[in-house]
Amino acid sequence: MNEETKSCPHCGAQLPVGASFCPHCAQTISERNEITPPRHVTRRALYSALMVLLILAVALAAWTYTRPKVYDNGTAEVIYTDDDGSYQLLAGFGSDRFRPAHEMTETVEEGMDYRMPSRLYVNHADAGENAKEAFFQKVEGVAVELLQGGEGASPWRCEPPVEMDFDPEAARISLLTYSAESGPMELRWTLVMKNGDTIRLYQQVDLEVIPTLHYTPENYAMNTAGELQALVDEINKTADPEAIVYLHLPAVTYQGGLVMEGRPINLLGGEGENGARTTFTGPVRATMAGHIYSFENIDFTGSGDGVGVSVSARLHLTGCRLSRWRTGLLCYGNSWVNFQDCVFEDNTVGFHFNASNATPTTYHYSGNLFQNNGTAVLLESVPSNQALNFDGTRFSGNGTDIDNRCGHEVSIADAIFE
Repeated sequence: MNEETKSCPHCGAQLPVGASFCPHCAQTISERNEITPPRHVTRRALYSALMVLLILAVALAAWTYTRPKVYDNGTAEVIYTDDDGSYQLLAGFGSDRFRPAHEMTETVEEGMDYRMPSRLYVNHADAGENAKEAFFQKVEGVAVELLQGGEGASPWRCEPPVEMDFDPEAARISLLTYSAESGPMELRWTLVMKNGDTIRLYQQVDLEVIPTLHYTPENYAMNTAGELQALVDEINKTADPEAIVYLHLPAVTYQGGLVMEGRPINLLGGEGENGARTTFTGPVRATMAGHIYSFENIDFTGSGDGVGVSVSARLHLTGCRLSRWRTGLLCYGNSWVNFQDCVFEDNTVGFHFNASNATPTTYHYSGNLFQNNGTAVLLESVPSNQALNFDGTRFSGNGTDIDNRCGHEVSIADAIFE
């Protein structure tokens, strides 16, 4: 078999096998590649290129380090670091400056309006000391805005953040107002630093609306101490255990006291002709640790002995009068008591705080009158480190105004002593 022949690409003549040029036209038929000699880079040019790259890398690193940063991890806590150290910033709803509150569920009553503070705390991350003063010298501005819940028939509202006396530990506080119909809420704290950095903190609140039961004299027998005690006992047995219960009391004098245990029940006093008010002449006792009772506009009038109101629960009194008892109001066990616009008079001891454990509700005891008591306030054991604030409370004619046996901090700068 003959090997395959090919033609000259220049003249078309048949070429011998393996020929590298055409014997007819003498033209080469092999492809030639032009050889390019290598280019040599000088050492100076190489050094110059490396220096340019190094300068660009340093400039990029400097720009990355000095440009404004955004601290945003979508939660209620951020650790912020600058040349002076590290700071813990957190948003909370309670008075614990080390406890962030990113999400919470708030129990609310139907038809009620509410207000609560959102608090910004700043701590030194390492030492744990309050750093609000030093940190806010670096802050250009701070704002709070609603991301959810600011629309609708009953929207959430947030006030501009400021410092407030009721919690001096907080760097800033924004007061939130809402109702049971406001629905879920999300807010964002934004701090803009003088160096251009931005810090964001987030909080969310879901509302759990619980039923509310109201008992009135028109529908239930409650004109005597016996009838009232029977009604309370019946409520303990039959009422929805999740419901909030209000007893709207008539303007009568109960010849005796009342024992409330098993569930919290709120007592709302009534007013009648000639200034008559709901009055108990016997001791009233509430025991339900961890739950909140509310007594409003009720007189507790004794005969010089016994305890007018004793609680091993959380209790708030508004507009009440406690007079002529050995102890007007006793807080003991796992309890916390707060009162506003109340009168304590002619008692051996007006208010005796002797609790061992509790979740505080508020530290304000404002607008009260302690008059002609042997000892107006006796602090034996207070389960908190926060100062009790007696701003606007008047002490008049007492043997001892405040017997602070446990040495608890009290705020009396704006109290009145006569």
